[in-house]
Amino acid sequence: MTETPKPDAAPEPTVPAPAPPAAEIGSRFLRYLPFITVAHFLIGLPALIASLALAWFAFVQADATQKMQTGGVMPFVTFGTSNGDEEGNQDIALTLTNNGVGPAILGPIEIRYEGKPISTPLELLRTCCTQAEPRALRFSTSPSTGIAVRPGETIEFVSFPRSAASEKVWQALNKERWKLKVRSCYCSIFNDCWITEGMQGLPRAVNKCPADWSLYREDAGNRIAGIETK
Repeated sequence: MTETPKPDAAPEPTVPAPAPPAAEIGSRFLRYLPFITVAHFLIGLPALIASLALAWFAFVQADATQKMQTGGVMPFVTFGTSNGDEEGNQDIALTLTNNGVGPAILGPIEIRYEGKPISTPLELLRTCCTQAEPRALRFSTSPSTGIAVRPGETIEFVSFPRSAASEKVWQALNKERWKLKVRSCYCSIFNDCWITEGMQGLPRAVNKCPADWSLYREDAGNRIAGIETK
């Protein structure tokens, strides 16, 4: 006998699994949050290092450029004194020379003799060299403050020639000039400023020229007009 196949039974309907509660999802997220954070940090770390390197390179390049600009126009002013020139004239001179590569803007200058501040050329001669009135003596001066000095240029702010009338004073000044303490402040065209002291000292960088010095001034107007100076 041939058996008649039985029809397949209908599949039972699938019951969906219940969704995990929100608290369980939050717990899993918090469990893996540190790993996710570390992964994001490691992914962004090369970009952060590259950014810091570029910022450092830009800073170094800007600093080097500024130093090159400053060094390319840096003045170097020194004080000097002599008792003769190349032409054989026996003139005692007090000078400021710019030995740098850029122009110097001369600021205040202070001159002291044995600790006493000197304010004018006449006061210098009265203090160091003569008890008589030096006004009748022939000597020349030039401004030493507020002027620009080219590289290689020398400013003779006091020049005292030797003559029969000035021999005694000339001899005294020739000896006493080594006791002068001179300091001067000067700036570059970029407003970088330095103070130089003496004849061989290296300049000292400052933010700005001091305003509390006992200033020396040429005072040529009053001297030529015969006005008494103090």
